[in-house]
Amino acid sequence: MKNIILMLVLFLGTNLSAQSEKESIRATYKAEFIFDYEQSKDMFPKDLQPIFKSAIDRGVFVDFILESNNVLSVFKPDVKLNNAQDQSNMVVQEILSSEKNPLYKDFSKNEYYKQFDINVKTYLVKENLPDYQWKLTKEKSVINGYNVIKAIGKDTEGNEFTAWYSSEIKYKDGPYNLANLPGFILQAEIITPYFKTIFKINQLEILKENLQITLPTKGKIVTFKEMRAELNEMNKTVNEGVDKNN
Repeated sequence: MKNIILMLVLFLGTNLSAQSEKESIRATYKAEFIFDYEQSKDMFPKDLQPIFKSAIDRGVFVDFILESNNVLSVFKPDVKLNNAQDQSNMVVQEILSSEKNPLYKDFSKNEYYKQFDINVKTYLVKENLPDYQWKLTKEKSVINGYNVIKAIGKDTEGNEFTAWYSSEIKYKDGPYNLANLPGFILQAEIITPYFKTIFKINQLEILKENLQITLPTKGKIVTFKEMRAELNEMNKTVNEGVDKNN
């Protein structure tokens, strides 16, 4: 009887230890931004459009880091690697400027957060993680030694998404705000009318620690729709003031 009790204690102790053992992941992605020049050149003044054309002809690449403890995650540019890139690349610098504030996901609430500093005002966009209406295909491949399956989806604006996920990695996470597939996204493609972005995994580390991630709190909490409406109203007021002065 004593032997049975000892075995049970050892078994339960081993399992409790395994359950309490924390684990996190750190993934690095290289993102390639492929612009449609004719569709997107008007984002820049005419005198800068030749520089824009030269930059996209060379190729636009930005490195990102994703850290996740399976409850919270943070996605941000890899400043160390991106600082090593050609500082004259105007497009890369514009992307880094727009992505300087990380994107956070809270899987316990199925939400994501991103802070925007615009003029002298700070907004904290808080939204539900998008429902991309993922469709799982039977197409399979291998990426970085992991078996992956292809999924396709769309957002409410009609932009198309492709993701290659691995159920061998028990995290329903991925680059930017892509998530909620039955596994971790190792590669993804986002197609918009202006450009295509391809995220490819560079490295995936399994960390034997529980990464401490703190959600942002600074800024006026809004949805993207509310922020756009407020900015449009501000621009309208500024333009009306300019017209009156003229």
